[in-house]
Amino acid sequence: MLQSNFFCFQQRAVPSTRTIEGGYLSFLPLNHHYRVGNNLEAIFMELEECILLELKGTIDPNGFRIDPAMGEISFWQLYQFMNTSQLYLPHSLPLSDNRCISFSTAAQKVPLLLNQGKQWAVLIGYKTDTVADLLKEFPMLASLAYGNESPKTNAYWEPDISINHSLRDAWNRLCRPEYLPFRGKGELLLDVCRLLEEYCRQLDRQADQNERSRLALYHKALAYINDNILDSINKETVVKGLGVNARTLERAFQDRPVKIAEYIQRIKLNHAKSLLYEGEMTLDQVSNLLNYPNRKYFSREFKKYFFQTPSSFQKEMGEFRKGNEEEE
Repeated sequence: MLQSNFFCFQQRAVPSTRTIEGGYLSFLPLNHHYRVGNNLEAIFMELEECILLELKGTIDPNGFRIDPAMGEISFWQLYQFMNTSQLYLPHSLPLSDNRCISFSTAAQKVPLLLNQGKQWAVLIGYKTDTVADLLKEFPMLASLAYGNESPKTNAYWEPDISINHSLRDAWNRLCRPEYLPFRGKGELLLDVCRLLEEYCRQLDRQADQNERSRLALYHKALAYINDNILDSINKETVVKGLGVNARTLERAFQDRPVKIAEYIQRIKLNHAKSLLYEGEMTLDQVSNLLNYPNRKYFSREFKKYFFQTPSSFQKEMGEFRKGNEEEE
């Protein structure tokens, strides 16, 4: 494993002697420009509600670990414009270029590993005492408010999304040819709000797309289970049969009327009931056909669902058929 340097921005950033060109925040005055490493530079601005930190430069083969954490910040956004990086919250969250991620944390450190090569990333950190108002205005971000979601890790994050043309436009509108000393911060905050609006629109679109995708996978899984009910089917075989990972399949069944294991059991038992109704197979044959481990387990599960044992149901159906035959 490569050993990377660790750099605390607040403690070790050195004021730059020249403005940093080519960044979204390059228009800010020289006193907002810093040297972070031999070939890495930063532009930093603190507003009343949030902070902006742009990182730009070249990273050596070992990578460069930076901690942008500040005590008053609890909600973050990371825009990765070039190369890749990794967040540790506490697990590694890799972020590829042209992707952005939002996360909330109460941790004292937010280790960010910038990988080798040319790097360009921007972090926006929202101050804890303003997050409540932020979420009232941007409810799409509500799940990211730090609370009880992850008490063990003190962190919560959403899946990353693409920095598409609309988000790029929002960033381009943030740039300006001149920074005015009196109204500059106010205009910058308005631009951050416009960026948040576009970000939330993208989240909304992705949520719709993800829901449609999950619903399609849900119905595909149900069809697969029905088609393969006589095989030794379980969640793992459905995952393999559909060519998806287990977590994706679990998400498809979230908030649905029935979970995957319950649906498999329900379909198997309904099929068993139909076979017993027809009366052409014994209990052992039905149990074996549907791949139950033994007759006792099959009987217990059958009774749990239909409130009678399969033998009593089979007997009841036999008497019903006999009565119909006598009437004829």
